[in-house]
Amino acid sequence: MLHTTRKSTWRRSALLVIAAVLVMTVMAACGGKKDNEGSSGLTFEGAGKGTVVATYKDGNVTEPEFNKYLDIFNIMQPGYEQVIAIPQFKEQLLQQYISYKILAKQATEDTIKKAGDETDKQMKSFEDTLKTNADVKKTLDDKKVSTADVRTYLNLMLVVVEHMNSKVTDEETKAEYEKNIGNYNPVTVRHILVATADPADSTKTLRTKEEALARAKEVKAKLDAGGDWTALAKQYSDDTGSKDSGGEYKDAKASDWVEGFKNAALKQPVGKIGDPVETEYGYHVILVEKRDQAAYDKLTDEQKQEVQSVVAYNHMNTFMTDEMPKLDVKITLPEASPEASSDASASPGASESPAASESPEASESPAAK
Repeated sequence: MLHTTRKSTWRRSALLVIAAVLVMTVMAACGGKKDNEGSSGLTFEGAGKGTVVATYKDGNVTEPEFNKYLDIFNIMQPGYEQVIAIPQFKEQLLQQYISYKILAKQATEDTIKKAGDETDKQMKSFEDTLKTNADVKKTLDDKKVSTADVRTYLNLMLVVVEHMNSKVTDEETKAEYEKNIGNYNPVTVRHILVATADPADSTKTLRTKEEALARAKEVKAKLDAGGDWTALAKQYSDDTGSKDSGGEYKDAKASDWVEGFKNAALKQPVGKIGDPVETEYGYHVILVEKRDQAAYDKLTDEQKQEVQSVVAYNHMNTFMTDEMPKLDVKITLPEASPEASSDASASPGASESPAASESPEASESPAAK
Protein backbone atom coordinates (compact mmCIF):
# COMPACT_ATOMS: atom_id res chain seq x y z
CA MET A 1 0.00 0.00 0.00
CA LEU A 2 2.95 2.34 0.52
CA HIS A 3 5.31 1.32 -2.23
CA THR A 4 6.34 3.87 -4.77
CA THR A 5 5.06 4.13 -8.31
CA ARG A 6 7.81 6.59 -9.21
CA LYS A 7 9.64 6.09 -12.50
CA SER A 8 13.37 5.64 -12.02
CA THR A 9 15.80 7.32 -14.37
CA TRP A 10 17.14 3.88 -15.24
CA ARG A 11 13.70 2.55 -16.13
CA ARG A 12 12.92 5.63 -18.19
CA SER A 13 16.07 5.25 -20.24
CA ALA A 14 16.78 1.59 -20.76
CA LEU A 15 15.46 -0.90 -18.16
CA LEU A 16 19.00 -2.26 -17.86
CA VAL A 17 19.52 -2.93 -14.20
CA ILE A 18 15.86 -3.63 -13.47
CA ALA A 19 15.79 -6.15 -16.30
CA ALA A 20 18.97 -7.74 -15.00
CA VAL A 21 17.67 -7.88 -11.45
CA LEU A 22 14.44 -9.46 -12.65
CA VAL A 23 16.43 -12.00 -14.62
CA MET A 24 18.59 -12.88 -11.65
CA THR A 25 15.53 -13.15 -9.42
CA VAL A 26 13.95 -15.61 -11.82
CA MET A 27 17.15 -17.53 -12.23
CA ALA A 28 17.74 -17.79 -8.51
CA ALA A 29 14.36 -19.37 -8.10
CA CYS A 30 14.11 -21.19 -11.29
CA GLY A 31 19.34 -21.11 -15.31
CA GLY A 32 25.49 -24.05 -15.35
CA LYS A 33 26.76 -26.23 -17.48
CA LYS A 34 27.50 -24.71 -20.81
CA ASP A 35 25.38 -26.49 -23.36
CA ASN A 36 26.20 -27.23 -26.98
CA GLU A 37 22.98 -25.96 -28.52
CA GLY A 38 24.42 -22.64 -29.57
CA SER A 39 26.52 -19.67 -28.59
CA SER A 40 27.28 -19.15 -24.92
CA GLY A 41 28.68 -15.67 -25.55
CA LEU A 42 26.95 -12.35 -26.20
CA THR A 43 25.44 -12.91 -29.62
CA PHE A 44 22.05 -14.45 -30.28
CA GLU A 45 21.56 -17.08 -32.94
CA GLY A 46 20.45 -15.29 -36.10
CA ALA A 47 22.73 -12.29 -35.70
CA GLY A 48 23.94 -11.19 -39.12
CA LYS A 49 21.24 -13.22 -40.88
CA GLY A 50 17.89 -12.15 -42.25
CA THR A 51 16.33 -8.71 -42.58
CA VAL A 52 18.14 -5.83 -40.86
CA VAL A 53 15.74 -4.00 -38.53
CA ALA A 54 18.20 -1.46 -37.11
CA THR A 55 21.57 0.01 -37.93
CA TYR A 56 23.95 2.01 -35.80
CA LYS A 57 27.56 3.09 -35.95
CA ASP A 58 29.68 -0.06 -36.40
CA GLY A 59 26.79 -2.51 -36.22
CA ASN A 60 23.26 -3.67 -36.95
CA VAL A 61 20.43 -5.81 -35.58
CA THR A 62 18.67 -8.43 -37.68
CA GLU A 63 15.08 -9.56 -37.30
CA PRO A 64 15.93 -13.15 -36.17
CA GLU A 65 18.22 -12.04 -33.35
CA PHE A 66 15.84 -9.33 -32.15
CA ASN A 67 12.93 -11.77 -32.18
CA LYS A 68 15.00 -14.13 -30.04
CA TYR A 69 15.69 -11.29 -27.62
CA LEU A 70 11.97 -10.50 -27.46
CA ASP A 71 11.08 -14.15 -26.87
CA ILE A 72 13.34 -14.34 -23.84
CA PHE A 73 12.23 -10.92 -22.62
CA ASN A 74 8.68 -12.30 -22.75
CA ILE A 75 9.66 -15.34 -20.71
CA MET A 76 11.38 -13.22 -18.07
CA GLN A 77 8.60 -10.62 -17.92
CA PRO A 78 5.39 -12.34 -19.00
CA GLY A 79 3.23 -9.34 -18.13
CA TYR A 80 4.54 -7.61 -21.25
CA GLU A 81 3.50 -10.22 -23.79
CA GLN A 82 0.59 -8.32 -25.35
CA VAL A 83 2.18 -4.93 -24.94
CA ILE A 84 5.17 -5.84 -27.09
CA ALA A 85 2.87 -5.70 -30.11
CA ILE A 86 2.63 -1.92 -29.66
CA PRO A 87 5.05 -0.37 -32.19
CA GLN A 88 6.40 2.31 -29.83
CA PHE A 89 7.06 -0.27 -27.12
CA LYS A 90 8.78 -2.63 -29.52
CA GLU A 91 10.94 0.17 -30.88
CA GLN A 92 11.99 1.14 -27.38
CA LEU A 93 12.98 -2.44 -26.63
CA LEU A 94 15.05 -2.44 -29.82
CA GLN A 95 16.78 0.76 -28.71
CA GLN A 96 17.43 -0.95 -25.38
CA TYR A 97 18.90 -4.02 -27.08
CA ILE A 98 21.16 -1.86 -29.24
CA SER A 99 22.48 -0.07 -26.16
CA TYR A 100 23.31 -3.42 -24.58
CA LYS A 101 25.21 -4.58 -27.65
CA ILE A 102 27.23 -1.37 -27.79
CA LEU A 103 28.06 -1.37 -24.08
CA ALA A 104 28.97 -5.06 -24.06
CA LYS A 105 31.59 -4.36 -26.75
CA GLN A 106 33.13 -1.74 -24.46
CA ALA A 107 33.54 -4.18 -21.57
CA THR A 108 37.03 -5.31 -20.56
CA GLU A 109 38.12 -8.95 -20.52
CA ASP A 110 38.06 -8.93 -16.72
CA THR A 111 34.50 -7.61 -16.72
CA ILE A 112 33.39 -10.23 -19.24
CA LYS A 113 35.00 -12.99 -17.17
CA LYS A 114 33.35 -11.78 -13.97
CA ALA A 115 29.97 -11.66 -15.69
CA GLY A 116 30.59 -15.09 -17.19
CA ASP A 117 31.27 -16.61 -13.77
CA GLU A 118 27.98 -15.19 -12.48
CA THR A 119 26.20 -16.44 -15.59
CA ASP A 120 27.45 -19.95 -14.85
CA LYS A 121 26.01 -19.78 -11.34
CA GLN A 122 22.64 -18.50 -12.50
CA MET A 123 22.43 -21.00 -15.35
CA LYS A 124 23.10 -23.89 -12.98
CA SER A 125 20.07 -22.86 -10.94
CA PHE A 126 17.98 -22.43 -14.11
CA GLU A 127 18.91 -25.82 -15.50
CA ASP A 128 18.13 -27.49 -12.19
CA THR A 129 14.67 -25.97 -12.39
CA LEU A 130 14.13 -27.25 -15.91
CA LYS A 131 14.50 -30.78 -14.54
CA THR A 132 11.60 -30.34 -12.13
CA ASN A 133 9.42 -27.56 -13.51
CA ALA A 134 7.49 -28.73 -16.56
CA ASP A 135 5.83 -25.33 -17.04
CA VAL A 136 9.14 -23.52 -17.47
CA LYS A 137 10.37 -26.15 -19.89
CA LYS A 138 7.13 -26.01 -21.88
CA THR A 139 7.40 -22.22 -22.18
CA LEU A 140 10.91 -22.52 -23.58
CA ASP A 141 9.85 -25.28 -25.97
CA ASP A 142 6.78 -23.34 -27.17
CA LYS A 143 8.90 -20.31 -27.99
CA LYS A 144 11.74 -22.46 -29.39
CA VAL A 145 14.14 -20.92 -26.91
CA SER A 146 17.15 -23.07 -25.97
CA THR A 147 19.14 -22.92 -22.75
CA ALA A 148 21.96 -21.48 -24.87
CA ASP A 149 19.63 -18.60 -25.82
CA VAL A 150 18.85 -18.00 -22.15
CA ARG A 151 22.57 -18.02 -21.37
CA THR A 152 23.22 -15.45 -24.09
CA TYR A 153 20.47 -13.16 -22.77
CA LEU A 154 21.61 -13.44 -19.17
CA ASN A 155 25.28 -13.08 -20.03
CA LEU A 156 24.56 -9.95 -22.08
CA MET A 157 22.65 -8.42 -19.17
CA LEU A 158 25.34 -9.24 -16.65
CA VAL A 159 28.21 -8.00 -18.84
CA VAL A 160 26.52 -4.64 -19.23
CA VAL A 161 25.70 -4.40 -15.53
CA GLU A 162 29.29 -5.25 -14.59
CA HIS A 163 30.58 -2.80 -17.20
CA MET A 164 28.48 0.06 -15.82
CA ASN A 165 29.43 -0.83 -12.26
CA SER A 166 33.11 -0.74 -13.24
CA LYS A 167 32.74 2.93 -14.16
CA VAL A 168 31.67 3.87 -10.63
CA THR A 169 34.38 5.25 -8.35
CA ASP A 170 34.40 5.02 -4.57
CA GLU A 171 34.26 8.83 -4.45
CA GLU A 172 31.04 8.79 -6.51
CA THR A 173 29.55 6.09 -4.30
CA LYS A 174 30.38 8.02 -1.13
CA ALA A 175 28.97 11.26 -2.57
CA GLU A 176 25.71 9.55 -3.55
CA TYR A 177 25.41 7.98 -0.11
CA GLU A 178 25.99 11.21 1.76
CA LYS A 179 23.64 13.13 -0.52
CA ASN A 180 20.78 10.64 -0.11
CA ILE A 181 21.67 8.97 3.17
CA GLY A 182 18.04 8.44 4.10
CA ASN A 183 17.51 6.20 1.08
CA TYR A 184 20.04 3.67 2.31
CA ASN A 185 19.33 3.39 6.02
CA PRO A 186 16.46 1.64 7.82
CA VAL A 187 13.62 3.59 9.35
CA THR A 188 10.87 2.31 11.62
CA VAL A 189 7.49 4.01 11.41
CA ARG A 190 3.91 3.54 12.51
CA HIS A 191 1.10 4.88 10.40
CA ILE A 192 -2.63 4.80 10.00
CA LEU A 193 -3.92 5.20 6.47
CA VAL A 194 -7.31 6.70 5.78
CA ALA A 195 -7.77 5.76 2.15
CA THR A 196 -9.76 7.60 -0.48
CA ALA A 197 -10.04 4.52 -2.73
CA ASP A 198 -10.94 0.97 -1.89
CA PRO A 199 -7.62 -0.91 -1.29
CA ALA A 200 -9.12 -3.97 -2.99
CA ASP A 201 -10.26 -2.01 -6.05
CA SER A 202 -8.65 1.36 -6.71
CA THR A 203 -11.42 2.28 -9.17
CA LYS A 204 -13.94 2.40 -6.32
CA THR A 205 -14.09 5.52 -4.15
CA LEU A 206 -14.09 4.76 -0.45
CA ARG A 207 -14.49 8.34 0.75
CA THR A 208 -13.83 11.86 -0.51
CA LYS A 209 -10.56 13.62 0.21
CA GLU A 210 -12.37 15.91 2.63
CA GLU A 211 -13.88 12.94 4.46
CA ALA A 212 -10.52 11.16 4.56
CA LEU A 213 -8.75 14.22 5.96
CA ALA A 214 -11.39 14.71 8.63
CA ARG A 215 -11.10 11.05 9.67
CA ALA A 216 -7.29 11.28 9.72
CA LYS A 217 -7.45 14.35 11.98
CA GLU A 218 -9.85 12.48 14.22
CA VAL A 219 -7.49 9.55 14.69
CA LYS A 220 -4.50 11.88 15.20
CA ALA A 221 -6.37 13.64 18.00
CA LYS A 222 -7.02 10.29 19.66
CA LEU A 223 -3.35 9.31 19.34
CA ASP A 224 -2.21 12.68 20.71
CA ALA A 225 -4.49 12.08 23.69
CA GLY A 226 -2.69 8.82 24.44
CA GLY A 227 -4.73 6.44 22.30
CA ASP A 228 -3.34 2.97 21.66
CA TRP A 229 -1.76 2.50 18.22
CA THR A 230 -2.71 -1.16 18.03
CA ALA A 231 -6.38 -0.56 18.75
CA LEU A 232 -6.68 2.58 16.62
CA ALA A 233 -4.84 1.03 13.65
CA LYS A 234 -7.28 -1.88 13.66
CA GLN A 235 -10.21 0.52 13.85
CA TYR A 236 -9.15 3.23 11.42
CA SER A 237 -6.39 2.03 9.07
CA ASP A 238 -7.10 0.90 5.52
CA ASP A 239 -3.59 -0.48 5.06
CA THR A 240 -4.10 -4.21 5.29
CA GLY A 241 -0.34 -4.72 5.43
CA SER A 242 0.08 -3.04 8.81
CA LYS A 243 -3.30 -2.45 10.49
CA ASP A 244 -3.05 -5.63 12.54
CA SER A 245 0.47 -4.80 13.79
CA GLY A 246 -0.22 -1.32 15.14
CA GLY A 247 0.57 0.28 11.79
CA GLU A 248 4.24 -0.59 12.12
CA TYR A 249 6.82 -0.97 9.37
CA LYS A 250 10.05 -1.98 11.08
CA ASP A 251 13.53 -1.27 9.70
CA ALA A 252 12.16 -0.51 6.24
CA LYS A 253 13.67 1.41 3.32
CA ALA A 254 12.11 4.83 2.89
CA SER A 255 13.23 4.94 -0.74
CA ASP A 256 10.66 2.24 -1.52
CA TRP A 257 7.75 4.39 -0.40
CA VAL A 258 5.68 6.96 -2.27
CA GLU A 259 7.12 10.45 -2.18
CA GLY A 260 4.93 12.07 0.49
CA PHE A 261 5.27 9.14 2.87
CA LYS A 262 9.01 8.89 2.18
CA ASN A 263 9.55 12.58 2.94
CA ALA A 264 7.69 12.28 6.23
CA ALA A 265 9.67 9.19 7.19
CA LEU A 266 12.96 10.99 6.50
CA LYS A 267 12.16 14.48 7.81
CA GLN A 268 9.49 14.23 10.48
CA PRO A 269 10.90 14.52 14.04
CA VAL A 270 11.45 11.15 15.67
CA GLY A 271 8.87 10.38 18.35
CA LYS A 272 6.36 13.03 17.23
CA ILE A 273 3.03 12.24 15.58
CA GLY A 274 2.85 14.41 12.48
CA ASP A 275 -0.10 16.10 10.84
CA PRO A 276 -1.87 13.97 8.21
CA VAL A 277 0.25 13.46 5.11
CA GLU A 278 -1.46 13.18 1.73
CA THR A 279 -0.36 10.62 -0.85
CA GLU A 280 -2.04 8.99 -3.83
CA TYR A 281 -3.61 6.52 -1.40
CA GLY A 282 -5.23 9.00 0.95
CA TYR A 283 -4.07 10.52 4.25
CA HIS A 284 -1.50 9.00 6.59
CA VAL A 285 -1.00 9.75 10.26
CA ILE A 286 2.66 8.92 10.85
CA LEU A 287 4.94 8.38 13.83
CA VAL A 288 8.68 7.93 13.12
CA GLU A 289 9.97 5.67 15.87
CA LYS A 290 13.58 5.22 14.74
CA ARG A 291 15.80 6.51 11.95
CA ASP A 292 19.32 5.14 11.55
CA GLN A 293 22.12 6.92 9.70
CA ALA A 294 25.37 4.97 9.54
CA ALA A 295 28.64 6.60 8.55
CA TYR A 296 29.82 5.63 5.06
CA ASP A 297 32.94 3.86 6.37
CA LYS A 298 30.71 1.64 8.52
CA LEU A 299 28.75 0.25 5.57
CA THR A 300 29.11 -3.39 4.58
CA ASP A 301 30.31 -4.30 1.09
CA GLU A 302 26.76 -5.32 0.23
CA GLN A 303 25.40 -1.94 1.33
CA LYS A 304 28.05 -0.13 -0.71
CA GLN A 305 27.15 -2.21 -3.75
CA GLU A 306 23.56 -1.05 -3.39
CA VAL A 307 24.69 2.58 -3.49
CA GLN A 308 27.07 1.80 -6.35
CA SER A 309 24.19 0.45 -8.43
CA VAL A 310 22.37 3.77 -8.13
CA VAL A 311 25.43 5.61 -9.45
CA ALA A 312 25.62 3.05 -12.26
CA TYR A 313 22.00 3.94 -13.13
CA ASN A 314 23.11 7.53 -13.53
CA HIS A 315 26.01 6.52 -15.77
CA MET A 316 23.62 4.53 -17.94
CA ASN A 317 21.24 7.46 -18.09
CA THR A 318 24.11 9.67 -19.25
CA PHE A 319 25.03 7.13 -21.92
CA MET A 320 21.46 6.97 -23.22
CA THR A 321 20.99 10.75 -23.33
CA ASP A 322 24.47 11.86 -24.39
CA GLU A 323 26.07 9.00 -26.33
CA MET A 324 23.28 7.08 -28.05
CA PRO A 325 22.24 10.08 -30.20
CA LYS A 326 25.78 10.19 -31.60
CA LEU A 327 25.62 6.59 -32.83
CA ASP A 328 23.34 7.23 -35.80
CA VAL A 329 20.71 4.67 -34.78
CA LYS A 330 18.14 3.98 -37.51
CA ILE A 331 15.14 1.74 -36.83
CA THR A 332 13.50 -0.07 -39.74
CA LEU A 333 11.07 -2.42 -37.99
CA PRO A 334 8.24 -3.73 -40.19
CA GLU A 335 4.99 -1.87 -39.58
CA ALA A 336 2.54 -3.71 -37.33
CA SER A 337 -0.73 -4.83 -38.85
CA PRO A 338 -3.84 -2.85 -37.83
CA GLU A 339 -5.23 -5.99 -36.22
CA ALA A 340 -2.17 -6.44 -34.02
CA SER A 341 -2.19 -2.81 -32.92
CA SER A 342 -5.89 -3.03 -32.13
CA ASP A 343 -5.45 -6.16 -30.05
CA ALA A 344 -2.52 -4.65 -28.18
CA SER A 345 -4.29 -1.41 -27.40
CA ALA A 346 -7.10 -3.37 -25.81
CA SER A 347 -4.77 -5.10 -23.36
CA PRO A 348 -4.71 -3.87 -19.73
CA GLY A 349 -1.15 -2.65 -19.94
CA ALA A 350 -1.20 -1.28 -23.44
CA SER A 351 -1.28 2.35 -22.41
CA GLU A 352 2.09 2.10 -20.71
CA SER A 353 5.45 1.99 -22.40
CA PRO A 354 8.26 0.04 -20.72
CA ALA A 355 9.65 3.35 -19.59
CA ALA A 356 6.45 4.26 -17.83
CA SER A 357 5.77 0.97 -16.15
CA GLU A 358 7.19 -0.35 -12.96
CA SER A 359 8.86 -3.58 -12.02
CA PRO A 360 6.78 -6.05 -9.99
CA GLU A 361 8.92 -5.30 -6.97
CA ALA A 362 8.19 -1.59 -7.19
CA SER A 363 4.47 -1.85 -7.63
CA GLU A 364 3.80 -4.50 -5.03
CA SER A 365 2.58 -3.19 -1.71
CA PRO A 366 3.54 -4.53 1.73
CA ALA A 367 -0.09 -5.54 2.08
CA ALA A 368 0.31 -7.91 -0.83
CA LYS A 369 3.16 -9.80 0.71
